[in-house]
Amino acid sequence: MKSSKKPDGVAWDEESKEYISKLLPYATSNSSPVISIPNVDAFKKKGVDKVSKQFQAELTDLQNKIKSFVTLAADTQQVYSAKFKFEPIVGESYHLYASEKGENFLSLIAPSSWNKEHLGTFRLNGDYKWERED
Repeated sequence: MKSSKKPDGVAWDEESKEYISKLLPYATSNSSPVISIPNVDAFKKKGVDKVSKQFQAELTDLQNKIKSFVTLAADTQQVYSAKFKFEPIVGESYHLYASEKGENFLSLIAPSSWNKEHLGTFRLNGDYKWERED
């Protein structure tokens, strides 16, 4: 006669008729290694916090770059649409004024030298973009 008793430490599933020790989330004997479930929630929270801060810093940086780009583009367009009868030199500063006729013009004359509506001082950079100096 065959014994139906299983040895200690062996987990047997009567329903499926198979050993299930390796599937259990706990040890089946005193000599089995400790099975511990890692704290995944703490890992997730730490990861989300770190990535959120990084994304926020990158977003702020991109917003600042966009604002700078829009300002540079607007200034460059404003100066190039103004009237001037000389060829500006890269690296030099020029002054933008509004005339009585409502047209803007570019000049070498500093705002302190005459009484015109000064719109800004601009420097022509090496990429032929106009950077506001004031």
